Amino acid sequence: MQEDPRTDRDWEHWPGRKTADDGIRKRLRALFSATDDDAFEARIEAKGREIEEHTDQLQETISGLERREARTGQLRAAVEEMLRQGSAELDERHAALTQLSLDLAARDEKIRADERDIAVRKQELGAVELRRAAVERREALASERASALEQLAGDLADREHRLALDSERAGGDLVSLATAASDAASAAFDGNVLILGDDGYRMVDRPGPTVSVNAVLEVDGSTYVVTRVGRSKLPGDRRLWAYLEASPSR
Repeated sequence: MQEDPRTDRDWEHWPGRKTADDGIRKRLRALFSATDDDAFEARIEAKGREIEEHTDQLQETISGLERREARTGQLRAAVEEMLRQGSAELDERHAALTQLSLDLAARDEKIRADERDIAVRKQELGAVELRRAAVERREALASERASALEQLAGDLADREHRLALDSERAGGDLVSLATAASDAASAAFDGNVLILGDDGYRMVDRPGPTVSVNAVLEVDGSTYVVTRVGRSKLPGDRRLWAYLEASPSR
């Protein structure tokens, strides 16, 4: 049979029995044993400083972590904003590219239409060039004709000038002839003054009866026909002037 263990207090204080509190008591006695107070305080102060330093380091680390966390939040927000902006820009660029593609297609169609118009205009331009070449040839011919007309006008002007000079010389000859006739009239009042129309005009005195129109006269071996008879142009001259032309039978 087994005996019941004893539970009275006397058993607990049995001299040969060791309890759990004996080890704790020994450790406490070791802690509260006599030590050097200065060294203990120095160790306490050193440990306190170490703890304070560790605390400061932990506080700085915590502050740095908080700052980093705040910075990370800011960066995350900035990145999200950049992503939103980039997405919006991508959408805008996609829309712009779509519109640009439509514009390019419209420009290509317009270019093809312009090329067709240019081909038609080239054909029309070829016809215009042919007409212009014909007009230029006509203008060249007209210019040549104008130059020829100008040359003819110059020749006519020269001829008119020469005729004017010849007329002036003929007028001088007539004046001299009139002077000579005037001198001859002072000597004789009968006869005729013949105005001969050869290469120029010359005056010939002819005594005798008055000649009549259509009369045929021979002067200096040449035959003339009287075309007109009139009064003298000289003052005081009573003779008639007979204008003669060379006879066709000459």
